[in-house]
Amino acid sequence: MRAVRVLLLAAGIGVMHQAALYAQADDLIARAVRAYGDVELASAVGYLRRWLASGAAGHAPRDTVERALTYLGAAEVLRGYPDSADTAFERLVELNPRARIDELIFPPAVTGRFAAVRARTKVVAVEVPPVTELHPGGAAFTARLYASSPHQLRVALRRAAGGAVRTLYVGVIGDSLSVAWDGRDSSGSWVASGSYFLEAFSAVAGVPPQRVVQLPLEVAVRAPDTLPAPPPFPDSLLLPERRGAGPGMEALLGGLVAGAGVVVLPSLLAPDSKTPSLRFAVAGTVGLAGLIGFVRDLPGGTVERNRRANAARRRAWEERARAVDEQNRSRQAGATMTIRAGEPTVVRLAGP
Repeated sequence: MRAVRVLLLAAGIGVMHQAALYAQADDLIARAVRAYGDVELASAVGYLRRWLASGAAGHAPRDTVERALTYLGAAEVLRGYPDSADTAFERLVELNPRARIDELIFPPAVTGRFAAVRARTKVVAVEVPPVTELHPGGAAFTARLYASSPHQLRVALRRAAGGAVRTLYVGVIGDSLSVAWDGRDSSGSWVASGSYFLEAFSAVAGVPPQRVVQLPLEVAVRAPDTLPAPPPFPDSLLLPERRGAGPGMEALLGGLVAGAGVVVLPSLLAPDSKTPSLRFAVAGTVGLAGLIGFVRDLPGGTVERNRRANAARRRAWEERARAVDEQNRSRQAGATMTIRAGEPTVVRLAGP
């Protein structure tokens, strides 16, 4: 119980400290606005710079920071410090590219200066759902981009650890546009789980990008396990489909040798034999049989039985590969990708 009391006390102190910071912020900004209204411009600038440099500005609502930057820029314009005014207005445009200054509150010198800064400050605001869930073939992750002014824009996705994933848009942005991403990389495959950045590079024609808005994305992919594809069909399982020189030559040589034996051997063993014509007839018959065997087993000819057996084996392997591919496609259709978006950050790459 004591530990719980300590935690609650610490939490209460933290809340009170945060409330005190907000109260101090409201007080400083209120003083600055009163000083601006009383044309005490130096005091207004002092209050605003003091607040913007404090830790309260980093945790304040965006509209509070916009209000502070607006009055700071206006006060600097009226004091005759245009560079300081431009710096404040640039920060305002980077914070909110759609920001505008009320012409009923601020004089033309201020609104005109801000309009000029907004026109040359090329940056976009990126709005996305905090969480998006994707399915193969379903709706895409959509980012809505709003421009400070028309300019060249390139939107791409990259891994947080480095490495491009896919370019989503290259062209001109006028007031706004939508960019969709289906969760796939440039090869058409779903990306793996991990950390990514959606980046929007803003530039003018012929000039390198001036700013990039980086939106962190955490991607989690849940997919059923897939079956391994069957290994490539090895040629070692195939029977030879062409005859070599062996069988035909063996038949031909065998016939010739046998025929020669029929002619020669009887002459050696029985020189006085009276039947040479019969021996030649038998030798011719044996030699013809060898020639027929050579022609039948002519080298390079197709072994039809082996060809049919090989074709059957290839078809069986292809059917197994198709079955595995279809089953994997069916499993992948049940995959889910969850995309969680963080807070965008503007990074200056070059001066305007």
